[in-house]
Amino acid sequence: MDLKEFEYVLAINEERSFSKAAKRLFISQPSLSQYINRLEGQLGITIFDRNTIPLSLTYEGSLYIESIKSILNIVTNMQKSFEDISNLKKGRVNIGLTPSKANNPLPAILPAFKEAYPGIDLIITERTSTELEDMLLKGQVDVCMLNLPIKSKGIEYESIMTENIYIAAPRDYKMPAHINTNMDYPKINIKDIAKEQFILLHPNQRLRQIADALFTEANIKPKILLETTSIETALRLSAAGMGFSFVPESSVRFAGLTNPPKYYKLDHELNWKLVIAYRENAYKTKAVKAFAETAKKVVTE
Repeated sequence: MDLKEFEYVLAINEERSFSKAAKRLFISQPSLSQYINRLEGQLGITIFDRNTIPLSLTYEGSLYIESIKSILNIVTNMQKSFEDISNLKKGRVNIGLTPSKANNPLPAILPAFKEAYPGIDLIITERTSTELEDMLLKGQVDVCMLNLPIKSKGIEYESIMTENIYIAAPRDYKMPAHINTNMDYPKINIKDIAKEQFILLHPNQRLRQIADALFTEANIKPKILLETTSIETALRLSAAGMGFSFVPESSVRFAGLTNPPKYYKLDHELNWKLVIAYRENAYKTKAVKAFAETAKKVVTE
């Protein structure tokens, strides 16, 4: 079995181009073309239809791709199963997180995990939720910490907690007289702050989409001071008196700000579910399971 053969064919299929695949594989295009010609001759089939732009698979090629993906999945699961032999004395977990989860609560999770499993290497990958779902399906990360909803098929998950979503307000914000202040997180109506300035995430991020839906429902066109990809940046700017932002409970709990903003709950309660996600039916190593259990323990405590 030649795994290089699989790597070459998959690269060409993903790039839909011999030249782009050759560049990605760091080989010359003629060498790659000759390799595929020999392979097709050995198999007695044509894998790629070279008369289409971009390159496309033949029917036989589609069957071949499906078969090698199944083989690679078997090989991957075999390799991961070997890691279990060491009984967690060594191993590796590639963890995918959104930037907000990398800021909070990951810094609380990692020390607990490394203390319990010092020999296990952790690789941290930060991307948007959509990118992480794609990476999970491709096997580029082992596990992801995400907020629902998950939009891709082929992903399974286990819940960690339901997170409240709060409003972070400048410390000098004067609450309307009707607000009950005898609460840890006083409740306000989104219309109470309709004329204030907001620091929001980018439109392709899920927390922003939740905020936009709330504004639309209340018929509010928010005054947007700035947009950022980082919940932590939005939170710190609110603490500095720049405007209002939406922040999840994990950021509130783990941010550790010396002078935090004021936090409010909306009377139209907002929340989302924090989960640990895996590729459906993928083999979960003991190291992956240990990370998931540690994450759940730290966050829920």
